[in-house]
Amino acid sequence: MSPEQVILAQPAARLLPEDFDIGPLGDRVGGSRTERMARAVAIRFLAGLGGGKVPDVELLPERREELSRSLQHYLDRQLLPSRYRLGPLIELEDGSLRCRVRLFGNPGSGSGELYLSIADGRWYVADLQAGLAVLGVAAPRRTGKYLPTEAR
Repeated sequence: MSPEQVILAQPAARLLPEDFDIGPLGDRVGGSRTERMARAVAIRFLAGLGGGKVPDVELLPERREELSRSLQHYLDRQLLPSRYRLGPLIELEDGSLRCRVRLFGNPGSGSGELYLSIADGRWYVADLQAGLAVLGVAAPRRTGKYLPTEAR
C-alpha cells in the first residue's frame, strides 16, 4: 500500500467547530446514549430560556426553586439568550456532567458552565454558572487573532 492509501484507510475523526470563547464545540449528533440524553436536556433548558421562560421541568428537583428564582430575575429584565453554543460534555468524579456554554443575547454575549446531574434515572440541569447580565451589554469588538485549540 502507498502512504496515501494507508492514510485513507484510517478511521476518520469527526472535525467539530470551535468557539472563540469556549473552545471546541460538543458533538450534537454523536456520543454515548448518556451524552445524547444529557445534551437534549441542556438544549431544552437553553431553548426555554431563549423563549423567556424558566423550564422548571429540566431543573434538578432539589435545586428547582432556587435556580428558577435566580434565572427569572434575568428573564424579567429581558436578558434572554437568543442563541447558544455547547462545548463537549465532561464527566465529573460524582458522575455528573459539565460543559462550557456560550450564550448570545441582544446585544451582548457571555460564557460559563452548565452542570447536569442524574436523579431517578433522568438528567436535569443542576446549575448554570454564567453571567447573564452581560447579554444586555454590547461587547467591544475583538481585535485579537483567533488561534484554534491545536495551535494554542
